[in-house]
Amino acid sequence: MEKKKRILVTVIILNLIIVVSQIGFGIYAHSLALITDAVHNFQDVISLIIAFIAAVFMTRKPTDKMTFGYLRSEAMAGFINSAFLVGAIVLIIISSIERLFFPQEVDSIYVIIVGFIAFVVNALSAYFLGLHRHDQDKHGHEDLNIKAAYLHLLSDAGISVGVVIGGILIYFYKIYWVDPLISILFSLYIFKETYPVLKKTYMILMESVPPDIDTKEIQEIILRECKDILELHDLHIWALSSKDIYLTAHIVLKPSVTVEEFDKKVQQISKLMDEKGINHVTIQPETENFKCPNVY
Repeated sequence: MEKKKRILVTVIILNLIIVVSQIGFGIYAHSLALITDAVHNFQDVISLIIAFIAAVFMTRKPTDKMTFGYLRSEAMAGFINSAFLVGAIVLIIISSIERLFFPQEVDSIYVIIVGFIAFVVNALSAYFLGLHRHDQDKHGHEDLNIKAAYLHLLSDAGISVGVVIGGILIYFYKIYWVDPLISILFSLYIFKETYPVLKKTYMILMESVPPDIDTKEIQEIILRECKDILELHDLHIWALSSKDIYLTAHIVLKPSVTVEEFDKKVQQISKLMDEKGINHVTIQPETENFKCPNVY
């Protein structure tokens, strides 16, 4: 765990330096492509921070005030990051379209140098994370965060190569419209990668049913496999993080069912739900004489 933290902190610092440098030199050199690359690099920084959150905060035990612990922090960080990126991308595209019609001179030397440095940093960061990912892939969810950051860094290295190529074209041929064109293309790519994350984290924060789970199917499975259940209502399924999916439900039991038999029913339901990826199950038993109102 400590090794993972050190690697993540090192890679985060390196990428933050690149982000600041690209924004600064992008403004100085009048290069929207460099600024767009900085935005994508910043996305990688946030994905690394999310991985760090998974390695530190999500392992903390619940408290009297934080009864669910910090599981929701992963979704919150991802949503804020994605929302910020979408806003930044819209502004960049608007500026890029304006630049296409009214090109500005771009200092291509800075674009080439800073873009190449960004490529080296991203490639090395991906290399270090890639080595650690292979060593730790048995740890499940935390490794999924590392893998996501690893893939983002690889894609960013590719974008940095595109920035360098654009800078070379501008240097030799003075075609300044290449810079906003690259910016628009990369912005569209970043939006394509960002929107699914924005949607997923938003749905987690809104406590919606995970997209790969069918509520009606879950209800049918429980009623079909547990014969002593007369009715199931007030069923709720939601996710606190990408790996923690909860289910709560009220079940109406036959009068003959004992407490011990109910315990077995809960175990049976939990096993069935675990096969569907639901790993936290809470069941409230009721009788036909007393059924709570189904509020939602």
